[in-house]
Amino acid sequence: MGPKRTWRVALTGGAGTGKSTTAQMFAERGIPVSDADALAHEFMEPGQEANARIRALFGPDIADSEGRIDRPALRRVVFADKEARGALEAILHPLIRSALWTRSEGVSPYALLVIPLLAETGRPTFIDRIVVVDAEPALQRARLSTRALSPAAIDQLLAIQSGRAQRLAMADDILVNNGTQDELRARVAALDERYRQILKS
Repeated sequence: MGPKRTWRVALTGGAGTGKSTTAQMFAERGIPVSDADALAHEFMEPGQEANARIRALFGPDIADSEGRIDRPALRRVVFADKEARGALEAILHPLIRSALWTRSEGVSPYALLVIPLLAETGRPTFIDRIVVVDAEPALQRARLSTRALSPAAIDQLLAIQSGRAQRLAMADDILVNNGTQDELRARVAALDERYRQILKS
């Protein structure tokens, strides 16, 4: 019998629902976490292939003299231009998916892969389970407003994401995050225990 295949759980949710907080709570319970956004930042660093392709695509003004991508400027461009967003995703998403797979291989008891745009990009074949972090839209907006985003910027951010109903429809499990962190932590603990029991059986 060969080595046991790694069980991979994707964690997703809309902006402001609490994905990062939730992922940290899983990490505190000993679950290895890989984050698609962190990988995107890594691949955009100077010297990386994606960095060179992004600068070639969007022009020299998108980076400083050391080749470091101006992420706020890039974000403004892709928020406003669907084709530009698609071109950026075509560069980054294959690299991110490959890294999510390779860097989670062999971890135990299971891997948590934070993929914010899972509903938009589709479920990778290597995902065994999808957890959606969900929050009421008004609360979601209130949380986003604490990130120094204007109401217009919040509208723009939410408009390019899939709707709440689409995310919930793809969920195997839902973590409701409308209350306190202690309440969320209890829900994370219960779900983690359930996953560990599933893997034991």
